[in-house]
Amino acid sequence: MNTMSRISVVAVAVLVLVSSWVAAGESRMVTGQVLYVPAYSEIPYGEGKRQLQLATTLTIRNTDRTLPITVKTADYYDARGKLIHSYVEALRTLQPLETFDVVVAESDRRAGVSASFMVEWTSESPVRPPLVETIMVGTAGSQGVSFVGSARVLEETAE
Repeated sequence: MNTMSRISVVAVAVLVLVSSWVAAGESRMVTGQVLYVPAYSEIPYGEGKRQLQLATTLTIRNTDRTLPITVKTADYYDARGKLIHSYVEALRTLQPLETFDVVVAESDRRAGVSASFMVEWTSESPVRPPLVETIMVGTAGSQGVSFVGSARVLEETAE
């Protein structure tokens, strides 16, 4: 098999995998979830002797195009599991395709290295699950770092 044929076979395999993943994601409907989302308010560098402070954004994106969801909690925890702050004081309805962001300032060092969020959301009717991520960004001198953390489903309700 020549190089072009191998590339074609790999491309087709990737396309099939992506297509099946997209199709599976589109058909999955739920009425609520409890999500764990990793976050990092600082990361060690330089042989672990220094800490790079990071700004953290939790983003909750309602991916359903027709129905709202309700965010019940967006709680921020430190590395030991102690609640630092609840960012949803009252139920927050996100309309179709609406996004809710929580920003933890770079100067907020209360959570330590391995912080996390617990997010709970519900809907009255089955919807496509929201996209929930954390984005961490920091700079030191002329260097910058950024990365994303993905939510993990701990509980899910479906009808």
